[in-house]
Amino acid sequence: MSTYDRTTRECLVNELRPELYQAVQDYFRAQQLGDPETEAIICCETTSTKKRAGRLASWLGGEGDATVYTGMLLTARRLIWVRSGDGSAVVLTAADLKEIRVRAYASPLTGDTGLEVYGFIGDSKGRVRGYIGMGPGAAAQKFCEAAVQAVAAANPPAKRRLFGWLIGNR
Repeated sequence: MSTYDRTTRECLVNELRPELYQAVQDYFRAQQLGDPETEAIICCETTSTKKRAGRLASWLGGEGDATVYTGMLLTARRLIWVRSGDGSAVVLTAADLKEIRVRAYASPLTGDTGLEVYGFIGDSKGRVRGYIGMGPGAAAQKFCEAAVQAVAAANPPAKRRLFGWLIGNR
């Protein structure tokens, strides 16, 4: 089972938790991206509450945050997510839509749902895989669909020619 109960709500950028909103504003200012409220196509916030674990699982898994808040923001050029926990600092991650692939994720084994991100994320020098955990509700599904469509428009998949090599196309 997933170690968190997650709920996701759609919101305006300025309705994010104050620490998440401040991180987004600081990022937009530093990158000279304009106003996050006008640039956002869709914005959501997920609250992840840690499920109660048995003693052995708690001991092996460590303490970690009991509650994690994640703000997700999609613009025409970037996917941005920012997280904070009740015991951890605020961390903002951004990816250029032209440099990533995304897919909605739902695990039948753990019951976890969210968005998988693969590509050049943040300042990575190589392709990495990321995951944004979300709840199973309509807001999360809407965000995932919007992200998949935006990435496909910005970074269309290469067309494969199955038998191009037969006619001299490589």
